[in-house]
Amino acid sequence: MSHAFGPSQSPPNRDANEPAEALRDARADFLPCEGELPVGAPSCDQAAPAAVAPAAAPWGGAPAQPSSGGAPAQLPFIQDPYLAPPLPPERRQLSTLAVSSVVAALFGPLGAVAAIVFGWAARREIERAPDARRGYALASVGLSLGVLLTLCWSSAIGFGVWMWTTYSGGEIASAVGEGETSPEPASAASPAAPLPDVPPPAAAQPGGSVPQHTIQRRVGGLSIVDIGVDVSTLSEELAKQRAEAHARGEKVLVMTTSDPCEPCRGVDRSLSDPLMQTALRSVRLVRVDIDVFKEDLDQIKMPRRLYPGFFLLSPDLTPQDGINGGEWDDDIARNIAPVLGAFVRGQYTTRRQPWHPLPGSGMRL
Repeated sequence: MSHAFGPSQSPPNRDANEPAEALRDARADFLPCEGELPVGAPSCDQAAPAAVAPAAAPWGGAPAQPSSGGAPAQLPFIQDPYLAPPLPPERRQLSTLAVSSVVAALFGPLGAVAAIVFGWAARREIERAPDARRGYALASVGLSLGVLLTLCWSSAIGFGVWMWTTYSGGEIASAVGEGETSPEPASAASPAAPLPDVPPPAAAQPGGSVPQHTIQRRVGGLSIVDIGVDVSTLSEELAKQRAEAHARGEKVLVMTTSDPCEPCRGVDRSLSDPLMQTALRSVRLVRVDIDVFKEDLDQIKMPRRLYPGFFLLSPDLTPQDGINGGEWDDDIARNIAPVLGAFVRGQYTTRRQPWHPLPGSGMRL
């Protein structure tokens, strides 16, 4: 049974995937196209497209509105995010610590140590955040440079300290004054030359180093006296030299010598050395030839078997204390000066050969 607006039962269900023509046909069956239409109602041909238009809208979108001319409006364009190209990856920043490790290696010893610290810290920073920082190889170069330069600087500083300690003690001979030659090592000479029991016949004659008259001269701050052949007695000349030395504030040191005597010449060459000048400050060195003054030396009980010998005089001009060249090794200033310096000041206690005065020597009361 039907009424004026259509059939009494609802239209059958339609599949959403059916074409628009089928849907239009179904709605056309539903519209009241039979009989007389009300005044102002659209005709069946105009109502059918309007009924079908909502079904042609895209899924989830609003239905297209017809334009003023009657044609449907164009739908907006929707961009598919899966079809857009991916964004470019963010560029990693260069580690500032890696650059600092290379630059710091150029600033001396402290910079080399700082390069090690910066390089190690940069490597740790890059390992913790590899996606944000780069420059691992640069940090490794800075670390290696720091280690290498630290070793080089340590070696250079150590060598400089060694050179300074070696030559700061005054072991380099300075310029020699007053016509004396520089001291030279006498490696082949024996420390003390023994006097033979029976001297050769020519030994009683004055040697080439013994002057005819007593000569006094100065080498630096040291007074040197060579006893001449023309003196009456050795004891009188020693008494005279001691009096003059006392007036000048000097201390008499008697040296027994001979010619030839290479150890004696070694001592003579070393007298101008700064070490000897310091050791024998305020000393008057009196040199006596053992061949020319043999009897005089025996009279005052001064040993002459080992030479060169060095003696301090007692008030009666006999030896109070004595040593010889056997107390040191090579006859050079750095070996002789410590021994003679301590001996003239009474501080030479540890000796290779103890002092034994000859029988009958010493002060007689």
